[in-house]
Amino acid sequence: MFSYYLEAEFFKVSFILDFKKKLKHRVTYSADLAIEIPGNLSQGGSWYRLDYSPAVGYPPPNTTIAAIDIGDVIKFKDGLPGTKYEFWLYYSNSSLHDWLTWTASITTAPDPPSNLTVSVRNGKTAIVYWAPPAQGNYSGFRLRVQSFSDTGNPKTSVIPADAVPYVLRDLIPGATYSLQLFTVLDTKESVAYTSRNFTTKPNTPGKFIVWFRNETTLLVLWQPPYPAGIYTHYKVSIDPADAIESVLYVEKEGEPPGPAQAAFKGLVPGRAYNISVQTVSEDETSTPTTAQYRTVPLRPLNVTFDKPSITSTSFHVFWNPPEGMSEFDKYQISLGGNKRLAPVTRNRDDESKWEFKDLEPGKTYQVVVKTVSGKVTSWPANGDVTLKPLPVRDLSAVIDEKTGMVEVSWHPENSSTQDSYKLQYHEVETTIGGDSNMLTTDKTKVTLEALLPGRNYSIIVQAISNKVESNETVLYQVTRPSSPIIEDLKPTEMGLNISWKSDVNSRQEKFEVTHNRNDTGESATTLTTESHIVLEDLYPGAAYEVKVFAISHGLRSEPHDYFQAVLARIIIVPHPPKNLIIEKVTTGNTVVVRWEAPTDSLYSEFSIRYRTEDDPRWVKLPSVRETEAEVADMTPGEKYTIQVNTVSYGVESLYPLQVNHTVRSNPVLNITPIVDSTNVTLEWPRPEGRIETYVIRWWPVDNRENVRTKNVTESNDVAAGGLYEENSVQRVLVGDLMPGVQYSFVICTISYNLVSEITNLTTRTMPLIQSEVVVVVDQDQPDSLTLRYTRTPVQSSKFDLYRFRISDSRNTTKQKMVDDVDTKVTFTGLTPGKLYNVTVWTVSDNVESRPLLRQDRLCEDTDIYENRV
Repeated sequence: MFSYYLEAEFFKVSFILDFKKKLKHRVTYSADLAIEIPGNLSQGGSWYRLDYSPAVGYPPPNTTIAAIDIGDVIKFKDGLPGTKYEFWLYYSNSSLHDWLTWTASITTAPDPPSNLTVSVRNGKTAIVYWAPPAQGNYSGFRLRVQSFSDTGNPKTSVIPADAVPYVLRDLIPGATYSLQLFTVLDTKESVAYTSRNFTTKPNTPGKFIVWFRNETTLLVLWQPPYPAGIYTHYKVSIDPADAIESVLYVEKEGEPPGPAQAAFKGLVPGRAYNISVQTVSEDETSTPTTAQYRTVPLRPLNVTFDKPSITSTSFHVFWNPPEGMSEFDKYQISLGGNKRLAPVTRNRDDESKWEFKDLEPGKTYQVVVKTVSGKVTSWPANGDVTLKPLPVRDLSAVIDEKTGMVEVSWHPENSSTQDSYKLQYHEVETTIGGDSNMLTTDKTKVTLEALLPGRNYSIIVQAISNKVESNETVLYQVTRPSSPIIEDLKPTEMGLNISWKSDVNSRQEKFEVTHNRNDTGESATTLTTESHIVLEDLYPGAAYEVKVFAISHGLRSEPHDYFQAVLARIIIVPHPPKNLIIEKVTTGNTVVVRWEAPTDSLYSEFSIRYRTEDDPRWVKLPSVRETEAEVADMTPGEKYTIQVNTVSYGVESLYPLQVNHTVRSNPVLNITPIVDSTNVTLEWPRPEGRIETYVIRWWPVDNRENVRTKNVTESNDVAAGGLYEENSVQRVLVGDLMPGVQYSFVICTISYNLVSEITNLTTRTMPLIQSEVVVVVDQDQPDSLTLRYTRTPVQSSKFDLYRFRISDSRNTTKQKMVDDVDTKVTFTGLTPGKLYNVTVWTVSDNVESRPLLRQDRLCEDTDIYENRV
């Protein structure tokens, strides 16, 4: 019986063979073999011969070893790994020659692979590379994969010899794995293995926004990755690296994780920064989520105005760039509180000035200048300017035939603002020593008493607004026609549609319209007898100055200038919808709007927004593909602007449609009157919603023509963040009433000129009592008490009767009509010597006045008194 075993560096393999002698074989990591011969007799004159194939190893094949030199082991080494060996052991002595004592086929273990590397592709796949053994045979490989985050059994894969590289799939993003790779030859594995740890890429974080920004700080907020995968923290970086800390590491918090944030400070004002957020697991980072944000640029300085450039409709404004380091692209110039004129922009390198045109004459404007970096604007720099008011109109003179005085009158221009007027008159035909004078007034009619008869005067009137004077309006014997006033000027696709009006007291034969192109100086003149004209074939995007003259008897009026830019229609956005209407009002606070889809345009959906008149913030409703939508839950009393626009893959049309709708305000209910002699206080719970004005009308019931009205204004400052004071009590005092008169009240609410339902109420004021009451006690009639009173004047109060009550056991009450000539009331059957309280009222339709109180004690009965004595 022979037995042998193979022993390597990490494992041992035993073989048992049925031979006459027991041999043991031990194979080491270098494919070494130890043949152990237990019981070797080491007989003299005997030897062993070891032969094997392939012929690689030590001792060499066909080596003869004396039995006495062997001991218990024949050591074989330096064999080939991964190779099948055939061994033969022969024994010889004096009687035997080359007796085959043992033979075996032994396959040595293959060498392990080398150069194991891992290329991480993404969060779920990785490519494994390795080099096969440099010598020996192999039939494949076995790969063992163990996740550090999963304590379960490792995953083992058998890989063919030609399947290199090998792709690992379905991995967990951000997880760390351990690889063990063995070489396989038939059923044998390499004693050693090659190992390596690697981490997959974690998942990319979600979208992020800038939560706060100012000139030097950006605070960003982002969502965790979904699915979360495995990661330990976030890496947040900013470029350019201007921040105090430009790379931040933020720990993951919560499981599942929630939103996270990071702040970058010490940044350059107005600069565009690229911010990226990555998840980090071990030494692997995810694909970044990136976005660009800008800090707020510094504001400009010193907003000033060029006084010579200030006209009735235009002015020049100047400013200085901001101090300190700040990046910005342009300036934005706008008029504060003016929604009609859109803000304009100037490039940073352009001259720091701008001309505003087509403004309201005489009005004071606040000019707001900001710097703009990308789409981020700075804090504003402000300045105020007052424009020249428009000249007065309808200047005329009327001579009083009796006195010879001249009455000069005029009208202010409705579209102009002014606070006073300056009037001058000069004698025209004289050069030296002519009659002249000047005065200032806030009236529109002046009587000139000092004019000399038979003279030709020029009378000049100017409007004044905040100490700024308008152009002169002059009245001559032969006068110029009044200047036409441009009433409307609208740009069309290739031109301008202009309309104007003339003074009703002015006569003219025709109008002369000139338009000058601002950039080229090209000019054209057109004559017309109509009060409107369409100028066609104008250059898109060019700015034109338009002047309109009235011509009468060859004499032209002063021009009325207007400046307008013709907008070029360069549209890369979808066409707007058409024909927006309010289809129906389903309830008091719900409407259905309908429109038509645009023609010659692609679109994906329609956006619907609405806002109130006082709140500039739009409320956006879910987008729809249909051509109608319902707008619900509108507040009573509010005026809403509903906007519909075409959307094509996120891009909206430049010309949204809008329609206005006012919700009727709620009426006043549950009115409680608190009456007095000359006033009534009305109390009611405040109705829900917006209310601008409470209107109270009242009149005496017997005189409906004597109607008086009181308006009470209520604050509705919702845009500033306030709320309507629901369930509060509104109190209105209605005074100057006649005592004792029954009044009818009508109460309603108004919001945006829309009147609510009317609530009616009838109540009577308390009558007055202005009587003098005297208590008379007669000793001869100790059980009676007499009241004498003077009459309350009927002119001061309306009432029907007098009411008298004494505090006896029955509270005896007596009444006298108002026209009763007897002004005396006597109570009898009283208790002599007792103290009595007497109360007197005037009464109007059972409404009592405030009481008059008197108190007196009756005389003692004489008989009773004598009996006591």
